[in-house]
Amino acid sequence: MFDIPNENLPDCLLDENRINVLFAPIRNKSVNPKDWDNKISSWKTIIKTYCESNDIYTFTVSSLSKVFIRNGRSPPCLPEVISEMEKNGDIQRLDLFLKNNPKTWTGWATDIFVKTPFVWSFNKLKSSLFTTDSSQQPKVFIEIIKTKCDTILKILPNNYKNKLISLKDLLSIIKKTPNDIEDVKLLLHHMSNKNIIDITKLNSNNKNELETTLIKFSDTNSTISEVDVGVYTLEQNEKIILKGIEEMEDNIEKLIKEAKVHLSKHHRQMAKSCLRKKHDLEKSLEKKAQALHNVQLLLHQINEANSNATVWDSYKKVLTTFDVTYKDAGISEDLIDDTMIKLGEVLDKNEDIQSALSKPPQDFDDTDLEQELADLINEDNLEGGPPDGGVNTSEIEMKLDDLSLNLPEVPDNSPEKSREVDLGSSQL
Repeated sequence: MFDIPNENLPDCLLDENRINVLFAPIRNKSVNPKDWDNKISSWKTIIKTYCESNDIYTFTVSSLSKVFIRNGRSPPCLPEVISEMEKNGDIQRLDLFLKNNPKTWTGWATDIFVKTPFVWSFNKLKSSLFTTDSSQQPKVFIEIIKTKCDTILKILPNNYKNKLISLKDLLSIIKKTPNDIEDVKLLLHHMSNKNIIDITKLNSNNKNELETTLIKFSDTNSTISEVDVGVYTLEQNEKIILKGIEEMEDNIEKLIKEAKVHLSKHHRQMAKSCLRKKHDLEKSLEKKAQALHNVQLLLHQINEANSNATVWDSYKKVLTTFDVTYKDAGISEDLIDDTMIKLGEVLDKNEDIQSALSKPPQDFDDTDLEQELADLINEDNLEGGPPDGGVNTSEIEMKLDDLSLNLPEVPDNSPEKSREVDLGSSQL
């Protein structure tokens, strides 16, 4: 229904009675505000779903009237719906949309849309932008433009960012054809307004607009520089040289095969002719290979220079960060020296305090106490006994001397010899 897939149909188009209401004339808002809001909201959803399902970024009231036809009639409320969407900022007139960025409009957009238009002819552009018939004025669906731009940024490979790519390559990446260039240019214009991309055009009479229109996607600085153009030119030359080398090598292999065929037929002169051509191609191939080496060397040096510049820039940022940090903290070399001197003084003072705290409350003289202990020990020795609780060692020694044990005498001979003597006596 209405070129909308069944799985994407909004709920308001699944009810036959609701569809009849939507195609009925709209009442004045003051009479029934709720009904007016519901009908406007429903048609906004239907138009958005239709545009999303068919990748449509611009439309007119007239074009929508031809799409939304039921029982031979179109919804009479479309002008009010489009007017309300324009007031809310959901859509915008095409001429106002293209004038958002003066640089883009006066440069790239003017050149593409007016001077050398791709799909639009000048008369078509002029009649659509400056017509007085509101039903013929093209409108841009801003929300869908933003959504499609986000989709491009997500699917764009990283190796295509921060470098120039042609419009032809971009169409291939987003799976669009040259017939879709009109809508793609609107997406590019919006991203240019947001400084997501920068666009330039090479001066070349031998290539079409798809190849000469260059775009740079960047997360930081999207402005196209001369270095970007130079790198792009070298990369394109590299591709051309590589293609030429492949063709030469294929031709050399072909000439070798032809020479062998002529030899098999004993056509020696024809074989020699093939070999001469092969030698000429090999000389040209050597020159092509040297040219390829030069181009690749230049690209490598440019990449090295960019890498060095990035490292140097990071060094500058780090130094700036240090300077700002020290400045904000009020840190300087003299201040650090003063702080360290004061810290040493404080530590010395703290050590003195700790030493003072570890001293006893008053000084004691242990000389008298030691003398008194010595006197007590001498008194105990004179009395023949140890101090209370001690052990009298002299008494123990006397008891040990008096102790006697009744043990047998030690034999003169060993037990083994006595045994042998006994055995000898018994045998006798």
